[in-house]
Amino acid sequence: MRRPVDDPNEGDVGSASLTIVLLAPALLVLMFAGFQAALWNHTRTEVRVVAREAAVLVARDHVSAQQASSSASATLSRDSLLNNVRVSVLSTETDVVVTITGDAPGLLRGTSAPVRVSVALPVEGWVGL
Repeated sequence: MRRPVDDPNEGDVGSASLTIVLLAPALLVLMFAGFQAALWNHTRTEVRVVAREAAVLVARDHVSAQQASSSASATLSRDSLLNNVRVSVLSTETDVVVTITGDAPGLLRGTSAPVRVSVALPVEGWVGL
């Protein structure tokens, strides 16, 4: 004799386990992608700080563009923030533009994101009329 069904959800036995098995990988990938995006954003911010410091060296402290470029490259290489670092310093009588490009490494081997940051500052000092 068959027992009457009292619980309307009795036919759903194991559905919670199935839901977890199907959703856990998707949630793990989303969390991993969010963490990776945060790391790349942090790298971009740090590169922007280094570019601004190099621009200040040239615009305010009157350091040569070559010295500022090598200082920025050394800082980024030492901190392992970027791979294939390229620093360009363009200095005119009125402005200094520092452009840094490179590849921000990812958490997985072979993944990276291109980074390109430009900072422009006016040159301070005595300017003839």
